[in-house]
Amino acid sequence: MVIRGRVQEGVVVLDNGIRLPEGQVVTVLAPEASRAGTQIGSLPSHSVLDIPPVSVGAVLQPVTSDDDLLGEMLEDRL
Repeated sequence: MVIRGRVQEGVVVLDNGIRLPEGQVVTVLAPEASRAGTQIGSLPSHSVLDIPPVSVGAVLQPVTSDDDLLGEMLEDRL
């Protein structure tokens, strides 16, 4: 569930009067703070695009619509 809100006097106030049950565990993500020049903690900002591609190896055989790859893996034929 995503609920937006604002920090007012050090407290997160949720938009549209939304209230969560007392004791509800939440995670607050503040993506706009890094754009404003405020760094959250000591971690640099990053993106999924920063992760280099990974090779899973060569294709052992071409895959066709008649293949039963799961059956072959279960029978240890690959």
